Amino acid sequence: MGYPWKNLSPKDGFLVKQNALLSDIDQKILTFLYQPLIGTAAYSLYMTLWTEIEEEKYWSEGILHSELLTVLNIGIPELYQARIKLEAIGLLKTYVQTDTTKLTIYELQAPQTSEVFFKDDLLSLLLLERVGERKFKNLRKRFIVEKIDKQKFQEITKSFLDVFQFDAELLKREKELLKEPVSYIGKTANSNPKVDPKTFDLKFFYSGLNQQYINRSSITKEIEETILVLHTLYGLDELTMQQFILNASDIETGTIDEKKLKKLVYDDYHNKNQQNISLKDVVEKDIQIDVNQQKTRENDLMKKGLTKEDIAVIEVSEQISPYDFMNSIKEQKGGFVTKPEEWTLEEIVKKANLPTAVINILIHYILVVKNNPTLDQKLAYKIANDWAQEKVVAPEEAIQKVKKMYLENAEKKQQQENRNKTYTQNRSKGNYNNQTTIRKETLPDWAKAENNQMEEKPMSEEEKQAFMERLKRIQNFGKEGE
Repeated sequence: MGYPWKNLSPKDGFLVKQNALLSDIDQKILTFLYQPLIGTAAYSLYMTLWTEIEEEKYWSEGILHSELLTVLNIGIPELYQARIKLEAIGLLKTYVQTDTTKLTIYELQAPQTSEVFFKDDLLSLLLLERVGERKFKNLRKRFIVEKIDKQKFQEITKSFLDVFQFDAELLKREKELLKEPVSYIGKTANSNPKVDPKTFDLKFFYSGLNQQYINRSSITKEIEETILVLHTLYGLDELTMQQFILNASDIETGTIDEKKLKKLVYDDYHNKNQQNISLKDVVEKDIQIDVNQQKTRENDLMKKGLTKEDIAVIEVSEQISPYDFMNSIKEQKGGFVTKPEEWTLEEIVKKANLPTAVINILIHYILVVKNNPTLDQKLAYKIANDWAQEKVVAPEEAIQKVKKMYLENAEKKQQQENRNKTYTQNRSKGNYNNQTTIRKETLPDWAKAENNQMEEKPMSEEEKQAFMERLKRIQNFGKEGE
């Protein structure tokens, strides 16, 4: 199963753009009205993106997603989940650069005004369901402004022409300048979340109403949208909705009271149900499935004899490119990737036909297990050839190969030490003529090359812990930060 957040890497960059400056009232609307709908993670994401833009600027500097994950203290799946919630509610638009460089633009949208929010059926009903009737009324009260009693006061406001005069001829001459197509900062058209359910047959619904006293013209576009919202939230079918429409209509005029309609549906639902409706997050289930699959795979790998450190390396190897993997190891060791190493890696990727994760295990073996300072070209080519010919297609297979190589090298090293010891002892006794000829083991080419490398040196516990922390930051198991 493919998960959309798998396409996002902590090393991918992004920019933030805003079309309107947020005011104090906008922040209050986001906090009190939107946050109950989108949750704390999405709310934090919006506010964090907003603070990335400096004052009096409308674009942020380039930022890595790893920095965003660190600030929010969440993982890639949760970031994706928070992002699409903002998109669905009309607070964010996302653009992805289509050329070879991976770059995302997050364009912040201003929240609706409080008046529009409470008049919007979907937003207001969702808020009502989330916080309950008492809290809903209190929240609405926070944003209500008492009107001026115009019966007691007379307006004496001056008009523009009462105060200013201007040259009409000058305005005509500068007309073209004023029409230049530029984008200004300020309030832009907000986008409300919309519902367009294909499960509600409007044609059948209207055909049933035609037999009643309902005035068809009284079902305006706004009321039709309300009907679709009520159907979506409360699962009402066409026949049930017809009955609610009849109950909310004036029997003499055939007009429909929209507020009464919503109140009837709300009360009916809660008389029959003890709990509020809950929106099902389409990503939440996928995230849980992904987590369960990951746990199952970890258990399977452990049954094959792999350690937690092996599994962590495997999981990281499956998530990032070989170059990023090698670069991350070099950074952790305080080094850098050289041009010959880039060429070596490019050649292996092009010709070996090995999966990305397997190539990463090869890199890990040479740079970490063997603790080589660079990706030795001769050794890398020979191991890649061996694995390609033996059809190594999974990182766990590559890890097992690495372990086998390590054990074989350790055994051969011990045998060589024993032979050297025997030779020294025989020589010291003067038994040169009776000395048994020592047969040299015949090894594969890549193993010969390996034995010419520096001595096998397992990582210390401190080095192992440091590398595991680096892996976790790359994989975003932990959170990047010094």
